[in-house]
Amino acid sequence: MQLLPLSLCLLTLTGSTFSDGNGPEIITVTEGSDVILPCKINKDISLERFEWKKDGKKDVYLHESSPLLVDDGQFSGRVSHSDHELRNGDASITISDTKVSDSGDYTCDFPNLHQTFTVRLVVGKAAKVSIQNPEQTEDGFLLKCLVSDVSPGFKLNISWFDSSGNKLIEQKSDTESEKLHILQTTVKKSDTYRCVATMEELSHQVHSEVHVHIPGMHEV
Repeated sequence: MQLLPLSLCLLTLTGSTFSDGNGPEIITVTEGSDVILPCKINKDISLERFEWKKDGKKDVYLHESSPLLVDDGQFSGRVSHSDHELRNGDASITISDTKVSDSGDYTCDFPNLHQTFTVRLVVGKAAKVSIQNPEQTEDGFLLKCLVSDVSPGFKLNISWFDSSGNKLIEQKSDTESEKLHILQTTVKKSDTYRCVATMEELSHQVHSEVHVHIPGMHEV
């Protein structure tokens, strides 16, 4: 095969979608996002004592007729509560700029009412996608997609698409470590190609694009 001159334009676009989860039992978010941990009862709790703990021992938030924020280093400056919702029985808290280390079981306890609510928070790293410069081979042009910063224990789906939305190749895997994930494919047409990494459990999707132009060939 005669090697043709290649005109290459590399364009990287990244888009992410985050979710605070679908219910009070298990909430899954990407690292760096804010999350609301829900806790609500059917009475005015303005003067009630309630406390939030992580994994049954680490103090997160305490309210006793007035809010007493806990500053233990891990949650310093990142936990907040809407006081005007206390009359509606809402003791939910917001954790800002979540970290993977925030993952765990949280309890919202009303000791005087003998009521305790539990929510599990799972924080995962948001995958990052990059594309290496295409390599010309005897069969066409090799596109290589690199996906990094994937938290272990989550399902990862990587796919290559052309500009018409046709899926060229797909790879599904259960991540067991933070290793680099690679998906490559060979193309023979001038076009814009997109590599998409999806982590459904985190409601997270990110992508990068590369435009390959081969002189003498029409764009798709």
